[in-house]
Amino acid sequence: MAEQTTIGQFLNGRDTISTKDAKVYITMNGKVIPLIEANELKLKWEKKKEDVQTLGSRIKHKKVVSVEGTGSLGGYLITSNWLKYALPYITGGKDLYFGITFAIEDPTSIAGRQVVTVSDVNLDDIPVADFEADDGVMKWESDLTFEGMELTQAFTGFDL
Repeated sequence: MAEQTTIGQFLNGRDTISTKDAKVYITMNGKVIPLIEANELKLKWEKKKEDVQTLGSRIKHKKVVSVEGTGSLGGYLITSNWLKYALPYITGGKDLYFGITFAIEDPTSIAGRQVVTVSDVNLDDIPVADFEADDGVMKWESDLTFEGMELTQAFTGFDL
């Protein structure tokens, strides 16, 4: 009989998720492009809070008033695509906004697969060159903002 996994049991190391199993795609100008050069993606919602102080309490309370999507994206500099997409804005045209979809599934983990799409992504800077007199390779990294998110497929292995 198969053993049912429930919350409250110990976590098996094999059920953690290897980051090497992530796949990242960008959607730009209607094209879905596998971001094979990506080596880092970090995304989070940052809560903005206001202090709320009340008479009769020494506790400084907090009230969430908004959220901001932030993160970073990095990879190996192997194409001129980012520069090509940025040039229209630099020369007086419209700015570069795109979507990022990532999927992660570690076949060893019982967590399952997760697919997330973030929209209206805007890079804080555009990679042009990265040269050093060492034994390295050209890489780039940029902070970013995003304004929307969809959880297309959630992990299912440890659902409450």
